[in-house]
Amino acid sequence: MLMDYVQRGGPVMYPLVACSIAAFTVVTERLLFWIRMRRAEEPDKVAECLQLAREGRYQEASELADASSDPRLRVLARGIADRDVTPNLSMERQAKEELNRMSHYLAVLDTMITVAPLLGIYGTLTGIIRAFDALSAGGLPDPRLVGAGIAEALITTIAGLTIAIPGILCYNHLVRRVERATQELEQHATALELVLEQRRRSEPTELVLR
Repeated sequence: MLMDYVQRGGPVMYPLVACSIAAFTVVTERLLFWIRMRRAEEPDKVAECLQLAREGRYQEASELADASSDPRLRVLARGIADRDVTPNLSMERQAKEELNRMSHYLAVLDTMITVAPLLGIYGTLTGIIRAFDALSAGGLPDPRLVGAGIAEALITTIAGLTIAIPGILCYNHLVRRVERATQELEQHATALELVLEQRRRSEPTELVLR
């Protein structure tokens, strides 16, 4: 059944099939990635890491963060490791690496959902041209040739939209996930910066009291 539509849709259907396979592959891979990310989240350990840093127990906080797969903890670990240099820049660099992992292949999905409807329009035009060629041929036009051209136009249009519409919905969902993750990474990085700054300001006072 599917191959019948591919054949009736003409040569444009082959790049459309390639687009659908690429889009489906990216969406599946990204959804599995976010499922793994969801399982790796450890909010209790994130709060514990910040508390350890607040108490000045940097070694324990670093060990806790290094042992986790939570991207928030990986960002905090980088900030703690470089707390005496430039923790904000170190966390920003680590956050960019994490976000690059989260947005991997989204550009491919964006391209597929942009190209698919354009290919559908292209197929529509070639199908209409084919139908008009059959009508303008000398003598009585062959209804089968006219119908084949119209079918090609309709099938490619439907195929392009079938790829683009769910692709856009999935793409927007994945982009929102990345945006939420960006906000969370920024919030926790800022929280650690404040903790480190408070520790720096309180250290001279603690030394005097001792």
